[in-house]
Amino acid sequence: MNEEQLFGQMKMWRKWTVDFLSTIPEEMADLIPAGHRNSIRWNAGHILVGWDHTMFPSVGEERKLPQSYHMMFPRGSKPEDWDGDPPSMVTLISLLEEQVTLVERACSGRLNDRLQEPFLHMSTVGEMLLFHMNHENMHMGTIKSMMQMLK
Repeated sequence: MNEEQLFGQMKMWRKWTVDFLSTIPEEMADLIPAGHRNSIRWNAGHILVGWDHTMFPSVGEERKLPQSYHMMFPRGSKPEDWDGDPPSMVTLISLLEEQVTLVERACSGRLNDRLQEPFLHMSTVGEMLLFHMNHENMHMGTIKSMMQMLK
């Protein structure tokens, strides 16, 4: 698979993420179904922060999101611990739409670059990009399951 194909996959999956999230009413975004510890809004923010937290620093760039996002949506966090209001779904969706272009611009021509430190046993920027596509899809499966439970 070449770089163009990989970025094409990333854009396709992100479009599906954005399209689905756009169907979710704001009033449902913070509901937490039985058996879950987080909301749809948390999952959407977590996808956004996951990419931001690792991809940009891996190529020597600053993260693009405010620090407050990194405090609200990291692994292990939950909405009940939030200090302040979370971003709206419209804002999260807009940032997700923008992020795919920023990631491609930052990582283009660098997919074989070695990471300074291994990331979950991965050693290149491209491997980390593949991880994040899969991570995003895992969370989208969770969001879709949550929507079924909330209907």
